[in-house]
Amino acid sequence: MKKYFGTFVALAAILIAFTSCNKDTDVIKLKVSQIEISVMGHQKIEVEKASGTIVWASQDINIASVDENGDVFGVAEGETAVTATCGKAKATVKVIVKAGGVTPPAGISVTDNSLADWEALPKEYVFSAECSDEAAMFGINGVAVYADPIYLNILVEFNPDEVVDLEWVPFHVYINTDNSDATGGYGDEFTDPNADILLEGGIYSGGEPIAYNPAVFKWWGEVGADGWSWTDPSVPHDESDFWGALVGEGQLPIGNSELVDGKFEIQLVRELIPATWDDTEFGIGFDVQQNWSSVGILPNAPVTDENPAGKAHKIQVKINK
Repeated sequence: MKKYFGTFVALAAILIAFTSCNKDTDVIKLKVSQIEISVMGHQKIEVEKASGTIVWASQDINIASVDENGDVFGVAEGETAVTATCGKAKATVKVIVKAGGVTPPAGISVTDNSLADWEALPKEYVFSAECSDEAAMFGINGVAVYADPIYLNILVEFNPDEVVDLEWVPFHVYINTDNSDATGGYGDEFTDPNADILLEGGIYSGGEPIAYNPAVFKWWGEVGADGWSWTDPSVPHDESDFWGALVGEGQLPIGNSELVDGKFEIQLVRELIPATWDDTEFGIGFDVQQNWSSVGILPNAPVTDENPAGKAHKIQVKINK
């Protein structure tokens, strides 16, 4: 299993001057103080003078990412560069992400073989669901979700009595990234069908727990429909584009899963999941399968005559900024 350590970003003090995008005589000064920050924190690249819109970009988002405001986030150990572009003008800042240091109290580590860091999170940003006593399926006992600007953290407790064949155990994550009912679909699991991203990967292989490294499927079908369309409707439907909606299989390297007494935790880099994320809130639901048949779905509801499948609305998660 690939291990990741608490990471720190070191940004050398730098002063870069270049012509702004609107007036040749204007100068943008890009100034960054020398600082080290943890992966759960960030360093903002301050621009002292600008007369136009600045576009920020990271050369390698697997090392560090940057948002539209110039906030830089460390992701994994290594070196990359962040560029600021304004018209024809461009400035570059070297970013070094080093291993080491202490995981901050408000962060999650999936490599410490401990779940204690979940207790230290701000309670108002941890969203959970437990299996109803009158549910239709009992494969997942409970889930908790914590999202920050970089990571999607998931804690799962499954039921060993329901998940017994550990040769291959698929685990699905359904996300309504824009929290809108005007996009997405797939209504088999939840009362709100509109998930626009499906993550599919295993939590066991050959009887052993494995890192969660899912394939990412993007919804191409009709809004609100109850089946996935794997082809891009904008191109002819031939065999070559049958998997046109499969995006980035194996491209989520930070997806570690640690097993602790029937529990495991997953940490995914949100930026590596190809979708337009709402910057405040999103919906999320989970499914665990046995021999490719669902044995647990969360969130769920009691089985009734009106709701024989025990469906429920996806968990609504607010992002802790």
